Amino acid sequence: MKFSFKKLNRLMLYVFGMTAALVLLYTLDTRWTVLVDTKDVVVAARQLLPHAEITKDDLLVVRIKENYVISGAIPADDAHQLIGQEALQLIEAGDQMTVNRVDKTSLLRVPGATVVELPEDWILSVPGSLRRLDRITIFAVPTDKELVNPESGSISQLLTEAEKVAEGIVVAYYKDASSNEVKDAEGTKNPNVRVDATVRGRKLELELTPDQLKLLSEKAASGYQFIVGYGS
Repeated sequence: MKFSFKKLNRLMLYVFGMTAALVLLYTLDTRWTVLVDTKDVVVAARQLLPHAEITKDDLLVVRIKENYVISGAIPADDAHQLIGQEALQLIEAGDQMTVNRVDKTSLLRVPGATVVELPEDWILSVPGSLRRLDRITIFAVPTDKELVNPESGSISQLLTEAEKVAEGIVVAYYKDASSNEVKDAEGTKNPNVRVDATVRGRKLELELTPDQLKLLSEKAASGYQFIVGYGS
């Protein structure tokens, strides 16, 4: 059976058509979807420790699929707004930059709240494992009574008289006397890990509404101090 030139032409046309279709599909998958289904975002070019000032060299713009863009990610056009700001937490290389990692006002989860440092003489007890962004409960205890029973040497009824005055309060910062943040004593891989503290905390900054601050102020003026605990 002879193989005609007409059949050969049809075969070549078929092969060409299939090749063109494959090339088109490949182009759509690798080029078109890059333009349509991706977004340019700002990521950390290297690890940033808490309180580090962000420089241009700390930032990198990358294009990633929109499905992987996290909420609040900083778009490429706004990268310049991050320069000079302070890293509020550990940011690993490759992490997408978000407002709540650099903007202190983003800590304020309650409308009308502000960050307030409690006077040192207001505080009776704070857990040594306290860290920034913990949520705490505050108990008021009267300070006009003896802390230790002179007969038994044990703690008096002070704690049983504790009154819960606030809960779910966000710790903005917990610092030592030199205003250094209390963090992991190991200080190697992740300063946010809750282990032994580097220093003993002295200054407690909390996110408080005006009503909460007024309540604590009135309690302190009435002869109360505060015990800080976790949870509700």
